[in-house]
Amino acid sequence: MESITWDNLKLDTSEIYRRIGMPDADSKRSQNFKPVIEQMRLKALELIEARCIYDYIPVEVTGPGEILLANQYPIKAVTSFFTGATEVLIAIQTIGFPLEKESIRLFEAGEMLDGMVLDGCGTVALDEALELLRGMVVEQVLARGLQTGHNLCPGGYQIPLEAQKILFTLLDGGELGITLGEGMLMSPVKSHTLVIPVGEKLNKPNLSCAITCEMCAEQQNCAHSRIKFGKSKPV
Repeated sequence: MESITWDNLKLDTSEIYRRIGMPDADSKRSQNFKPVIEQMRLKALELIEARCIYDYIPVEVTGPGEILLANQYPIKAVTSFFTGATEVLIAIQTIGFPLEKESIRLFEAGEMLDGMVLDGCGTVALDEALELLRGMVVEQVLARGLQTGHNLCPGGYQIPLEAQKILFTLLDGGELGITLGEGMLMSPVKSHTLVIPVGEKLNKPNLSCAITCEMCAEQQNCAHSRIKFGKSKPV
């Protein structure tokens, strides 16, 4: 198991606007929020503690709708994403508790706009950390002459949420201060788990370092979808 700290997050302003439901950052209405956006962005940069643990483990498609992780843990999955994979990258990532605590404090103090924007900054931070992780993994895997697949997150249509329990068995989330509740939800809230198939010739390769919405089952319904707003990043 490896660990890494991300200390180079930018918190892209246009992404913050999108995360609070205002995708057109250049519109007159959006510009009215510019001072609070920048204030909360700077505050967020002081509060974020972006950290990650990860490992590469064996994977095998063992039957229709099922894969086997680390030679012992069966998981229901859309197996087409794992066809051709011999291993997967598994990861747990978080931005820590400080931003979450401050956002809650702002809401409780009646500073609803500040709290909402700060919370949005936290989501952008987690997205950017995911993109940094994705870039690192693609670089590592390509250097080995292999391919990466898509980012697959438990709770999406490719892997059920229950898979989080197995990932927490294989990785020590406690090292990051993350706990997994009975409902398979993590604390701090701004945390996520990730699975990326790796193999010599994948059925569904994806060598892009960019994080896209294309593989998300909720892409057309999500209030923050880049596809919905015509701002999808290139694959």
